[in-house]
Amino acid sequence: MTGLLDDLRQISRFLRANSGLVAISVLSLGLGLGVNLTLFTAIQGVFFYEPTVAAASRVVSVQPGNSNQWSYLNYRDLRDSAIFESVAGYRRVPLTLRIGNTVEPLSGIAVTANFFDFLGVPMAAGRAFTEAEAMPEREPRAAVLSDAFWSRRFGRDPAVIGRDVTINGDSFVISGVLPVVRPVTMLQDPDVYVAISRLVLPTVNDRNNGNALAVLGRLRAGVARAQALTAVNALDVRLEQEYLAVNEGIGRPGKVLPLRGGELAGSPEQLIVPAVLLALFGLVLLSACANVAGLLLARAATRQREIAVRVSLGARRAHIARLLLAESFSLAVLGTLAGALFSGWLFRLLNTISIPDAGRITLGLGPSPSLGVYAVALLGATGLLCGIAPALRATRRNITAIMYGGDSLTSTGRLRLRHAFVVGQVTACLILLMLSSLMLRSLMHVSTMDPGFDVERGLVASVSIDPLRSAADGGLSLAERLVERVQTMGGVESVSFANMLPLGTDRSASRLQIIGTPRDQFGPRAYINSVSPRYFATLGIPFTAGRDFSATERQGSPRVAIVTESFQRAYFQGGSAIGRQVRRVETEPYFEIVGVVRDHMLGSYGDASTPIFYTSYLQQPRVSTQVRPIVMNVRTSRPSAALVAEVRTAITGVDPTVIADVRTFRDATSSDPAMRRFGGGLLTAAGALGLLLAMIGLYGTMAFVVATRTPEIGVRMALGATKRGVLASVLAQGMKLVGLGLAIGTVISLLIAQVARGLLAGLSPADPAALVGAAAVLVVVGVAACYWPARRAAAVDPIVALRRL
Repeated sequence: MTGLLDDLRQISRFLRANSGLVAISVLSLGLGLGVNLTLFTAIQGVFFYEPTVAAASRVVSVQPGNSNQWSYLNYRDLRDSAIFESVAGYRRVPLTLRIGNTVEPLSGIAVTANFFDFLGVPMAAGRAFTEAEAMPEREPRAAVLSDAFWSRRFGRDPAVIGRDVTINGDSFVISGVLPVVRPVTMLQDPDVYVAISRLVLPTVNDRNNGNALAVLGRLRAGVARAQALTAVNALDVRLEQEYLAVNEGIGRPGKVLPLRGGELAGSPEQLIVPAVLLALFGLVLLSACANVAGLLLARAATRQREIAVRVSLGARRAHIARLLLAESFSLAVLGTLAGALFSGWLFRLLNTISIPDAGRITLGLGPSPSLGVYAVALLGATGLLCGIAPALRATRRNITAIMYGGDSLTSTGRLRLRHAFVVGQVTACLILLMLSSLMLRSLMHVSTMDPGFDVERGLVASVSIDPLRSAADGGLSLAERLVERVQTMGGVESVSFANMLPLGTDRSASRLQIIGTPRDQFGPRAYINSVSPRYFATLGIPFTAGRDFSATERQGSPRVAIVTESFQRAYFQGGSAIGRQVRRVETEPYFEIVGVVRDHMLGSYGDASTPIFYTSYLQQPRVSTQVRPIVMNVRTSRPSAALVAEVRTAITGVDPTVIADVRTFRDATSSDPAMRRFGGGLLTAAGALGLLLAMIGLYGTMAFVVATRTPEIGVRMALGATKRGVLASVLAQGMKLVGLGLAIGTVISLLIAQVARGLLAGLSPADPAALVGAAAVLVVVGVAACYWPARRAAAVDPIVALRRL
């Protein structure tokens, strides 16, 4: 006990006597630990997300062989099979809320009748709808609000329970309010939960998986996931045999995945991406640790005689090492506390993230028991990394030589450890700067890329439609009325409509089969979109062969399609696609290709060469049974921003019950660049931190070198060395470390960039501008960090220096 108190007194004296060292160490460690604590929490919230549900350890995600979702009818067969103790399904659905004359969009989720029983979460107010009253055939009209929506829209008014509201044009009763929970929809908390019925899911009685449910199952006691999977696969085989026309492929092996991780559960990305992120941001922490270790090494060097005297008087080397490690751990504790404060600020910042077309992302970052465990682990690792090298070096000295002045740190060989720290910091910093530079260069490249269509002269109106009213024709009649109205407006050149927006967040893809090929032979993955006549003229996409869709080609006439040049190359090996016939599934008729258009982008800026297959909206209003908004494209002859309000007014004039999100084409296609900016911003912030820490480390090392070489420099100057020569010598010594770090970092950066090639939008992973730019920044910072210690060395008075020999 006495020894512990003595150690605490020694640590207290150390902290008071070395305020500068403590301040720099706490700042360095606080920055490094703060970003890593925040990253750990974000990874846990995204890649290992677990919704609030009773008996979560027995809950699994159940996926059939041909999709990751089940149609309601297939879900019902799964429920009745008794493979699981219970199952529940849900699907995000677009909803509209009308209160008085105000109509607003809602983030909705349609759930099976037993959903809240499955969750096992009591309501914060009111009650949930029960299984008996919420079966689809009863067309239930009960709604449950999320806590956030109740607070935001109704001010947490308890009188809202039992109130009638108009959702999707029908009267619903608010039956209850959920407490604060982690929703099953991961990052976006739904506003309203409604029971599945044709009111919100018109295709509820369609067995095809196009408009299907994500399904959770609770394993029976004693049943393993592998056993449940075997039973699910057997059921899927039977469902395919019984309903081959609509269940093709469902009999292939399905999945029964752990609940943690949501859609990422069991995928390689669930482990690989977090590992890469932790490794990258761990470089920042390693740089911080290197700085502190360097400072402690310098301090240990100045205490050589003190330590030698202690040992000669009987102090055990283990006790000395323990004392030095205790000083290191005291810095780690203070750094962890600073890091916790910094991460708390980052939590608040990241919890407010919004992404175009996705809205506000609910990361829900905050303290947790697992974060506490991780923080303690980092504290221990940091304390050891910072203190182990100084402790070992200080206790392995030749005590006799030190007492007689013969064991100084004037030789470069004794500085190898500090040099290694600096080289490691420069390497880590170059990796972060190179990757952030690539991301920023990619963003600049994206801003200059030609997407294949005109983004400057146009508007996009995303028109939410009532799924029940549009079930028969997919909103075609409304779309044609909207086009007719908007086309008459001044400044409008052309209007068309489509199922999906190019470069938006919604996309659909499939593999197609050429007529005459074997049943199981399909071509490469292609994006699918359904568009109206004049769509390509409105977007400025030229035809290279064939023709546009005709207004007379409607349901009942032979199916036609238009493809891109890349589709033609991928499916017909350079031959003409005109007149060829393809289909997606065996139950679908063949489409005759009547036109080929120039390649353009649909999914993101990184997939310009992905084949695209277009069907006619007049023949097939939807690319799947999923109900999507009508995407209306407007080509303008005057600045598009000036027409936003007019187009919105025109749309609501045609149908006041719809909600129209009208934006310029440039704004509407900004989600991909926004995500790139976000990723680039994170890496740039990490790179800036790494750069700051590397500068501190290099400055500290060179200052230490100058201090230990003062006698040597005095001798050289006494023998005729010039100040300029001394300055150049010290600068060269520091820049050698920078050069070695740059060489190692370049090799590692190029390897990592190859893995991230898909995120670079066609930019080369070995982009010379990004590499040279990152290296140039480090060279400038390296020169700046080395200059002041070198200048101090050049100013050494030879007489004063010689007295220290």
